[in-house]
Amino acid sequence: MNNIDFLLIDDDLNQEKLFIEAIEEISESKKSNITYKVVKTPEEAMTELYQNCFRAIIIDLKLKNEDDSVDSDEEISGNILLKKIIEKEIVPIVVITGFPEKISDDIDTDIVKVYPKEVVLYNVINDLIEKYSNSVFKIFGSRGKINEDIKELFWKVMPNYFVGGNGDISQLPSDKQEKVIVRYISSWFSNKYMFEDKYLDVDPIEMYMFPNPIEQVCTCDIFQKMIDDNSFEHYIVLTPSCDLANKKVDEVLLCKIKKYDDVHSFKNKLDAYNNLENKTSNKAIKKKEDLSKWFRNSDSESLRYHFLPKISQFSGGFVDFRAIITLEYDNESGKIKDETYTKVGVITESFKRDIISRFSSYYHRQGQPEFNCESVLSHL
Repeated sequence: MNNIDFLLIDDDLNQEKLFIEAIEEISESKKSNITYKVVKTPEEAMTELYQNCFRAIIIDLKLKNEDDSVDSDEEISGNILLKKIIEKEIVPIVVITGFPEKISDDIDTDIVKVYPKEVVLYNVINDLIEKYSNSVFKIFGSRGKINEDIKELFWKVMPNYFVGGNGDISQLPSDKQEKVIVRYISSWFSNKYMFEDKYLDVDPIEMYMFPNPIEQVCTCDIFQKMIDDNSFEHYIVLTPSCDLANKKVDEVLLCKIKKYDDVHSFKNKLDAYNNLENKTSNKAIKKKEDLSKWFRNSDSESLRYHFLPKISQFSGGFVDFRAIITLEYDNESGKIKDETYTKVGVITESFKRDIISRFSSYYHRQGQPEFNCESVLSHL
């Protein structure tokens, strides 16, 4: 990274000196142009944050407000400032404090890193530089890709729908415009990043949303039911969206999601591949191709199943179109009545249609009588 802008928020002169020394040492060793700003109060910090964009922030938790009034741990000025920064910015943040237990419970310390006063600042700054290089911050930050794309969408695409008051969106009632625009933005982003010259290969996490932000039952919601203290069964909702949206159903149809080990045809092929020592051999490549057919739902034995990949929050499995249950539906709340079934996530829009289509196709299969081979050949 060639240009890094740091903000240090600290009223300790010794800490400021150590910070500047560490910055200068890293700048020289990495041949990077690391710029920085040091402020001493929350008020100065907020002024800087509204006037400038920083790539990373280091904050001392126990700062003094200009009025120096602190009534409780939750009201420590550093905590208040930290919450305001999080409301305004998506940026790597490090808190250096003599009492980490004072960090507010509202702050996610998996994202905001907390260090004791004794920490080596050189290491902290190096970590922050690496953290900003992480795609998450480069995408979401105020200088990030999403912010750039939002501007492109607003200035180059949306005017087509508002021009001269005759645009499709401008003609809608004002209370409906916001929802339509948000849904349009979602579709625009999906189209922009799903397809280039062809459909892109996607990673398993893109198939799911955990949790589903909608409380009402939705098509392709994933539910779990506890079997014992250590295991769950999972199900997927396959009731059509139109029925659920209008709450026209008394029961919700779900299919069981079987574990990989319970689908023996798949398990046998997976074991055969895993047991091969040389994964680059022709034999291994062939077995990998056979497995990929299951992943694409194109194996001759996978007709009744739909593959769901494993991610950290979900064990994956196969939707079994033959393993169907129905559960009573509450038309007022839009939820399943049986509270032992808990909604944990949902399939994302790009993948829903294929699951519903394959489920429908499975039960619309139609065969025909088999022709007598000898008779057919005699006429050719």
